[in-house]
Amino acid sequence: MLHLAVPIALTQIGMVLYGTVDMLFVGRLGSGAIASVGLGSMTYFTLFVVGMGVVMGIDSHSAKAFGAGKPDLCGQLLVHTLALAPAVAVPLFFACSVAGPAFRALGVDPTVIDGAIAYLNILRWGMFPGLCFVACRQYLQSMSVTTPLVAAIVAGNAVNALLDATLVFGRFGAPALGIRGSACATLAANLVMLTVAAAAARDRLRRIDFRFHGWRRRLFVDVFAQGFPAGLQMLVEVAIFSVVTALVGRLGARTLAAHQLTLNLASLTFMVPMGLSHAAAARVGQALGRGEPRAAEAAGRAATLMSMGFMAVMGVVLASAPAFFLGLYGAGPAVILIGTPLLYCSAAFQVFDGAQAALSGALRGLGETRRPMLVNLIGHWLIGLPIGATLAFRYGWGATGLWLGLVAGLAAVASLLWREWNRAAAAAEAA
Repeated sequence: MLHLAVPIALTQIGMVLYGTVDMLFVGRLGSGAIASVGLGSMTYFTLFVVGMGVVMGIDSHSAKAFGAGKPDLCGQLLVHTLALAPAVAVPLFFACSVAGPAFRALGVDPTVIDGAIAYLNILRWGMFPGLCFVACRQYLQSMSVTTPLVAAIVAGNAVNALLDATLVFGRFGAPALGIRGSACATLAANLVMLTVAAAAARDRLRRIDFRFHGWRRRLFVDVFAQGFPAGLQMLVEVAIFSVVTALVGRLGARTLAAHQLTLNLASLTFMVPMGLSHAAAARVGQALGRGEPRAAEAAGRAATLMSMGFMAVMGVVLASAPAFFLGLYGAGPAVILIGTPLLYCSAAFQVFDGAQAALSGALRGLGETRRPMLVNLIGHWLIGLPIGATLAFRYGWGATGLWLGLVAGLAAVASLLWREWNRAAAAAEAA
């Protein structure tokens, strides 16, 4: 599990580093710029993960095919998924256009909205290369090929950092584009990632002398049917953070900036469990393809325990020095003061967040994506959000109350997913 999960986790961390590096550069422009970029990137990510979940429908099918010794079928699945990716990207691209009215309806600080819209108008073009990259990534991961993905992330981050330094402040003769420069840098990084991953996928296809057998509607439907509930699950999970972000936006630019920095730190630690989630999906699917359900169950449990252990350590680390971590972004004393209790809440839900991520991946490897979607809907929207909103606005706890709602929601999701995993693993072994 670790052999596969470590490079995938590095890849995931590299993807979050885009936002972290953007924040480090944009943070020098003030708390308003931090809030705008944070709100814009969260909105983009919320929409992107829907498409990512749909494209990840290739996971279980390709891993099972690889485990059964059918690499040609893996290639056929990739071609059909690459056709699905841009089709999914189109409506998500246009959905970014309605972000402005949505922000205003939620009462977000007007000074933040203009910057967020300017950021989104550029970044939304990343839907197309981003989702095609996910298709290539999942194809390679399903066959335990990870080295090219790490190379893609390293190259993408190098380009992002260089263009951030150039375009945000107008260095090396380039214009100073501020927030828009940061969006251009991230868009360019997405194109670099896709180029490297697509080259690796093409090389893999050449090794098996791949020949496309023509359009097979059944494969397309299988990927979509597996991925659509996963996309809804990821939407339900990520949208709760977007809604909380919008609600925090009603509390002022400084509070929103503190929230965004805390959320960025939480996203950074979450990438290791996300890597374990992808590894679990691949290992569980491969084991089922070989006809070894007990090995599949062992892989899922191993990923879950590793994820919980790592996140327990991260919870302690974040809680031990909140001012230090928030200060890394150049936050002022007022933002650090507001962000400290939020970071304590983030530390409290680390273990739950890690458990639910690994369990979701393990269930995806079994081919189960509908029940996790329902579990996330119940945990986050019927339990977490009502608790958070009540504490924040009825009892006056503000952003801290909303973050305590996130703690409650993630705890509920992790508990329910553990129950679903035990049920699904037992059913797979019985079959």
